[in-house]
Amino acid sequence: MTPKTTIFFILLSLFAGLICTCKAQRSAVLDSLRTEINVQVYSDPEQAITNGLTLYSLSKGKPSYQIGALLTIANAYAVIKDHEMVLKYALKADSIASASNSNIDRIRALGFLGGQFQRLKLGNRALEYLDQANEIAEAHPLPDTLKYLQGNILFVKGLIQRDNLGCAYALEYFKEATAIFKIDKNNKTMNASLAIGHNNIADCLFELGSVQEARENFNDAITYASNISATKNVAYSKIGLAKILSSEGKHREAIKILNEANASLEKIDDAGIKSQLYKSLAESYAEIGDSENSNRFMNLYAEEDQKLVDREKESLDKVSKDISLELQKEREEQKDKYMVYFSIAGLILMVVLIAIIRNIIQKRKKIANHKRQIQNSSEKKENQI
Repeated sequence: MTPKTTIFFILLSLFAGLICTCKAQRSAVLDSLRTEINVQVYSDPEQAITNGLTLYSLSKGKPSYQIGALLTIANAYAVIKDHEMVLKYALKADSIASASNSNIDRIRALGFLGGQFQRLKLGNRALEYLDQANEIAEAHPLPDTLKYLQGNILFVKGLIQRDNLGCAYALEYFKEATAIFKIDKNNKTMNASLAIGHNNIADCLFELGSVQEARENFNDAITYASNISATKNVAYSKIGLAKILSSEGKHREAIKILNEANASLEKIDDAGIKSQLYKSLAESYAEIGDSENSNRFMNLYAEEDQKLVDREKESLDKVSKDISLELQKEREEQKDKYMVYFSIAGLILMVVLIAIIRNIIQKRKKIANHKRQIQNSSEKKENQI
């Protein structure tokens, strides 16, 4: 090998190594940003949306990262209950996933859409997406690090069961989903799923009368939520613990823990969690005969609840309109398909009818010819006689 050739191969190797290093560094940056955004969703959803859009723009040519960014943005909008924006980004993610050959991306997008339609109380529509996701997951088993996707499916099915049949039917789904989330509990992003899972298990256990087990699950939820500074999840757990204390007649202890939750939510604008909190405070103060504070929190509850109703109505009206347009489009497409089917069927029927008529005419001609032949034969016989 000549010196020039040697230098050429050295430079080529360095250039190839530089490209690989750049690609690895880019993936590392995207992974780090994705993890940060997933953690932010429940602690700072607005910032998660901003960072999610950044991740999406940095992920050109990487469909999985783009899908992850879009679903995280959609999830952040779900936290602030903007259902129209949730569907906008989730459907965009599903569109990219459908065009890719990744089963994992399809499961993620379909599972998320199932969850969103469940939030909109469209259980049948939700199950369509969840069943599709489950079929793919069963046909293409997921590695342990991605088992949480099946956990998500089970969790949403649990929510649907609770809406339709109650906690007695939903509890096992929640427990199974949470057990799957724990497979990868060292993954920081799993803390949010574990907190939500334990909170829902606790809600059902309390409703079914298993008070001590419910308390343990609310405390577990606080532990996981605190790991990622998910203030609203912690507050939700404390509202649950306050319900348990009130059921035991410990109203002052309940008020103390509710006021802790109230202080943590001071700078957070979330009518959903605040309306629950204020209602619990109003009821607890009423139990100890403090009508002043009871009335104050009941008024705050009414304000937040009205705010929640107005926001939900505005968002749901937009979503309902979008879904109606989608269904109308589907009906029109179906109508066009039927028109094509009817046209083809009409042509086939016409061809068949023409064939039948032609056959009848030919048979009639044959019969007429046969009659003429018989008649001619008879006449010949008569003439011979």
